[in-house]
Amino acid sequence: MKKKEKKSMQEKDWGMVKRVGLIILFLVVICGISYGAVVFVRGLNQKILESQLNDEDWLSSHIEISKDSNLGKNIYSVTKPNEVEIFDMVYQDVIQDKLDQLLENEYSFDNALMIYNPYGTNTLGLNIYFSTDDAREVSYTIHVDDKDIADFFRTLSNGEKNNVTKNHQYQLIGFIAGEVNEVTLELKDENGKKVDEVSFSLDLSDVSVNGEKKLEVEEGDSKEELANGLYAMLGNDSDSQDYLALYDNDGILRMETEIIGYRAHRILFQDGKMYYSVSQTRIAEVTPLGQVTEIYRTGHYYLHHDYVFDDDGNLIVLANNTEKDTEEDCIIKIDLDTKAVTEVIDFENMFASYVETCQLDDSNFRDEGEDGLDWLHLNSIVWLEGGDVILSSRETSTIIRVNNVEDDPQLVYLLSDDTIWEDTEFSDYVYEKDGDFKIHAGQHSLNYKESDEDGVYYLTFFDNNYGKSNSQPDLDFSKMGIENQKPFEGSESYYYVYRVDENEKTFELVDSFSVPYSGIVSSVQPLSNGNTIVDSGTAGIFGEYDEDHNLIRQFTAKLNKYMVYRVFKYTFNDFWFEG
Repeated sequence: MKKKEKKSMQEKDWGMVKRVGLIILFLVVICGISYGAVVFVRGLNQKILESQLNDEDWLSSHIEISKDSNLGKNIYSVTKPNEVEIFDMVYQDVIQDKLDQLLENEYSFDNALMIYNPYGTNTLGLNIYFSTDDAREVSYTIHVDDKDIADFFRTLSNGEKNNVTKNHQYQLIGFIAGEVNEVTLELKDENGKKVDEVSFSLDLSDVSVNGEKKLEVEEGDSKEELANGLYAMLGNDSDSQDYLALYDNDGILRMETEIIGYRAHRILFQDGKMYYSVSQTRIAEVTPLGQVTEIYRTGHYYLHHDYVFDDDGNLIVLANNTEKDTEEDCIIKIDLDTKAVTEVIDFENMFASYVETCQLDDSNFRDEGEDGLDWLHLNSIVWLEGGDVILSSRETSTIIRVNNVEDDPQLVYLLSDDTIWEDTEFSDYVYEKDGDFKIHAGQHSLNYKESDEDGVYYLTFFDNNYGKSNSQPDLDFSKMGIENQKPFEGSESYYYVYRVDENEKTFELVDSFSVPYSGIVSSVQPLSNGNTIVDSGTAGIFGEYDEDHNLIRQFTAKLNKYMVYRVFKYTFNDFWFEG
């Protein structure tokens, strides 16, 4: 081929390439512009939606409380946009305004105002409102046709003397999702004599829940009675199942509230309201009617694992400071009056020399959304009158006491194996083991009980028996008698009780029994009647034991997707129910 012809063909080929390239570039530009436009429109729509959801007038025009024949005769329900967030004060204020309008009318015992889950905090709740000419008490029974589900009976608390009142406002809990619930209300005088009765149906056939309707139940050897109350399943670390659930003594789901995310760590009660976390940054204040009356935010801190009230009734919260490189090593205070968030203590400062010896965990097993140096991992707090705290540290397998934590923190002791703190400046703070027993490891859920002797008390907790410290990988827990190193697979965990003697600087194991293994999370709760609730979190198993540690009944959450984080039992007396 002649050079001239070859050059001409090359020029044609190059021209074709350029044309194709220009076309492709044009298409890319068009696609980019289109995609950018879509992103822009979506972003704009999202901003508009967020603005609307915070606009009380817009919400009021898009939210309706009206009769819902699907639920039953003369029962109201709330219609709202799907994007509405329940734990938001604008929404709660709008609902309350609409409810107040309905309450301008008069309602009687046999013609009560009934609204299904008005505030959105109880998927299995019904609010009722009515007046009586004389002061009365109200009891109720819920019955469903399922022969495996026993009737649910409770007497409602109204907060008045002798638990009788003329003005009745209650939230009934205990309904069964997927069933027609037959309800009987009983009106009683101050002597407990029934004076009237009314029945109605609440049809929840189309209502679904996140939690299992029935847990798997296994009877133990003990013939003792289960304590009165409801088991609170306080989280499971699953993105697709964020809820707080209450189960009765038969393992039947009786109440559920969907939360924003993360988990509810415990329920606190104060001045007729209950408090529980609904995300990593929010704690809700909720009335017996289910109304969210306040949301407390944690600022630039993430809460984790536990919170309590201090002497003044303010929230003391274990927290991550998101503005520093370590995690799960701070305590903050949230003032309930002003909502101000203040840092009580940063343990990185107290243990600075020890932190320098720790290393960042590069394993795959990490707490979601957290990537700082997890050198302490506080998971439980006991508040003692006067401002002293006792803390559980999972990462160091240590129980820590610090006095005067809010004003001038003073480290008092460390309860752990000697080898964990040897060759550090804190070795002298480690109390002496009194007796020959297996040391705790990876423990959770501290409980405090005084004794008759000054400086002597008892600590009850869940000994995970989990020997691993990601920030101190050279620690050999097998030399401490701890063989388990996996969160979900191991031999057994324990219920432990230590007798701590601050006078002699010793701690002694005075009571224990083995429970299903859980390397992480889990809880122990001693009850006032002598029974104990034990939750083995990663096994998805919790049980109630008698005072001799014999199992009364055990429950398994078979469909739980990850873990049963904690289980505590509450009576809800003087909240929903009369004691």
